[in-house]
Amino acid sequence: MKKYKCLVCGEVFEVEDGEEPVCPVCGVSGDDLEEVKEEE
Repeated sequence: MKKYKCLVCGEVFEVEDGEEPVCPVCGVSGDDLEEVKEEE
C-alpha cells in the first residue's frame, strides 16, 4: 500500500501497489497528488 495526499482538497488516502492513485474525494490524479512517506 502507498499513501497519497491530495494537493487540491487535502485528503490522505491509501492505494494498492500498482494501482493508479485517484483522490476519492475530488477525483484528481497525477501531479495533483503527493506520495506520503511513512515515518518509521
